[in-house]
Amino acid sequence: MPISKLSQKENQVVQKEKKENLTSFLEQTFYKRLNKTKEAELVLVDDTVLQIFRIEGTGASSVSYEEQRMILSYFYTFLSKTNEHFTIETTKLPVSTASQVAHLRQKLQILGASKPTSERGNLQLEIKKNMIRAKIVKQKELEERLSNIEYLLFLYAETPRNLHKKSKQLVSLARSYRFNLSMLTPKEKELVLFQLNNLNTKL
Repeated sequence: MPISKLSQKENQVVQKEKKENLTSFLEQTFYKRLNKTKEAELVLVDDTVLQIFRIEGTGASSVSYEEQRMILSYFYTFLSKTNEHFTIETTKLPVSTASQVAHLRQKLQILGASKPTSERGNLQLEIKKNMIRAKIVKQKELEERLSNIEYLLFLYAETPRNLHKKSKQLVSLARSYRFNLSMLTPKEKELVLFQLNNLNTKL
């Protein structure tokens, strides 16, 4: 049964079990931990650190052949210009609807501040709020069912400080060649690590 169909209490239990399983999994591999910092670096057993970036899509399939060649040329130049130690992996990750949900919650908050002066106004307000709540539930269900092919870049360094410096340089270099690198969230990193070490697991 999808998590979205569970009661709130059951959902909390399932999420807690998932978190404990991931924590237990990390402890049994050559990863030490995810640092509880803004960057959430992954610490390896030899105390070196790792950062995971998403290589943002460029919509290359929808442009002309010449533009595709240009995109590949930029990417090749980027690879040849950097001296950093990194690898690239292709995998599937759940679709993120976080921005859509945040926008809907903002609309819900605005409606919550409204003070209708009539019974009809109150009824209309509740209908609007319920419609937005239903949309939020639908967006969360999409996250459970859909996934995207993702291209991930793993960047290594000796210390968190070096990793932070290298990350900034790499992101800036990528931007100068017309593509973006965005850092994965701690939850996404855990999912990727779990998948890489459990190849039969479907995310």
